[in-house]
Amino acid sequence: MLGTIIFTTLVVLVIFFYMRRKAKQNRRRLEDLNSVRDFHASYDRIRTHKNVRDRQNNYQTYVTKYNSTEDYREKR
Repeated sequence: MLGTIIFTTLVVLVIFFYMRRKAKQNRRRLEDLNSVRDFHASYDRIRTHKNVRDRQNNYQTYVTKYNSTEDYREKR
């Protein structure tokens, strides 16, 4: 009986220290993770690429209302 309690206590302590070590490693790895900054950088890159492409083609985009009778405009 006493052996079972000691063995269970040792297993619990090993699991506790393992989880603590993993949590510290994850904390260090995730310190510089910034999802908002990465999203904005990606969005700016796409928007800049689209603006450059449209400028090269000399094409202006038009915004129409959702229920507009005009679906699109052709390039002239």
